[in-house]
Amino acid sequence: MNFSSLIFLFYFLPLFLFIYNLISPGRRNLVILLGSCVFICWGSLLSAFLLFLTSILDYFLGNLISSSQSRRTKHFWTFIGIIENVGVLFYFKYWNFFLQELTRFFPLINPSSTVAGDILLPVGISFFTFHKISYLMDVCSNKVPPADRLLDFAVYVTFFPKLIQGPIVLYHNFASQLSNHDHVLQDTFEGVFRFCMGLGKKVLIADVLGGVADHVFQLKFTSMTCGYAWLGILCYTFQIYFDFGGYSDMAIGIGRMLGFRIPENFNQPYLAENFPEFWRRWHITLSGWFREYLYIPLGGSRVSPVRNYLNLWTVFLASGLWHGAKWTFIIWGVYHGLFIVVEKKFGLSKKLGKTLSISLTFFLVMVGWVFFRSDNLGFSIQYLRKLFLLSSVDLAAPPLLLPEIATNRSMVVLFMAFLMSFIPRTGAIALWEALFPRLRLKQVPWVKIGLLVTTFILSLAALINNHFKPFIYFRF
Repeated sequence: MNFSSLIFLFYFLPLFLFIYNLISPGRRNLVILLGSCVFICWGSLLSAFLLFLTSILDYFLGNLISSSQSRRTKHFWTFIGIIENVGVLFYFKYWNFFLQELTRFFPLINPSSTVAGDILLPVGISFFTFHKISYLMDVCSNKVPPADRLLDFAVYVTFFPKLIQGPIVLYHNFASQLSNHDHVLQDTFEGVFRFCMGLGKKVLIADVLGGVADHVFQLKFTSMTCGYAWLGILCYTFQIYFDFGGYSDMAIGIGRMLGFRIPENFNQPYLAENFPEFWRRWHITLSGWFREYLYIPLGGSRVSPVRNYLNLWTVFLASGLWHGAKWTFIIWGVYHGLFIVVEKKFGLSKKLGKTLSISLTFFLVMVGWVFFRSDNLGFSIQYLRKLFLLSSVDLAAPPLLLPEIATNRSMVVLFMAFLMSFIPRTGAIALWEALFPRLRLKQVPWVKIGLLVTTFILSLAALINNHFKPFIYFRF
């Protein structure tokens, strides 16, 4: 089930919210668990079975870790829990990739006897695996006590707003809300508003730009010009931001309707002046997870410079692998790790100035998205050639006209996406209040109501008239 599907918008979510608000506060966690069960079973019975089976095991492992008297025993049970979660993730997400690459280096191995066929990837496995690993490690380090009840732990793991695509919520930030998530009418309104804004980002911006990007990336290279290649990757750059950012807004909005505060996941990342800042603004909860549970345990910055650079590269190599079992994701992670190390070593952004630093960082991030979007390395290399190698054919006779690739609507949406990405929120609010001094957003609620209703109606019209497009991060 997808947040932007009509089934979710008009059946599941309204019915769930009706029951949730009708039931007594003491039983709402059970309603959340049952609703989450329906949500995940609707999408994949395999995902549901795997998630609940491993969650039960991790709950008891957490109790074993907490009750262990010696540090060695704590670490042993934690290690078992990590191996269990990483092992499940490795099998479903990386097993065939690993074996296929193994047969490439060792041709004597018979691929038909090793590759396990088409393994169905459980929905959201990368996200719920990280949730459960962080829980076990936090219990081991005494940051949090283990969950009092299996129900509480199950609600944390299966909480459907963040189950499929995050944001990644650490247990110590979630546990305190399990016993007290009462909400007032203002919370519900703010949650609905945030949800509708996220839906608009997905349907009205990301899906429109995604159509242009898909068209360009499906072209044969003999039909692709340099200009079209740049248009395609520019549209994809904004598509992935508004697609994933839209989902995060919807998840945060649903959480707010239920009385939960889910952490922010994006903060205008294309305004970053360098790659370290980009990762403090992009997929914030994933960056925080890797910093807390991989970078710091490796030694962080408390080691020699060379070891520190190696730690940073290890983190971004792992980040690339986390996104998928393809060399393109690995190269994408290494690519970001390279510029993280360069910035840490030379501090170029401080020497270039703010405007030039933002422009250069955005340009390099956009080029990196070529690897992320491509199906294989061969395609990404060919696409990069189109971006940077101008030819007389490209300049003289484009085989396709621009209107065949991008409509007027998509170009307007691209311009709007650009403005929304590069105008700071504080500046946008100040401009609005300067132009409309009597319509301050915080003081005139009907302005937000009008924006909410308009965005929802336009999004609904787009959903009805266009083909359904799943979220990009849905496959992770």
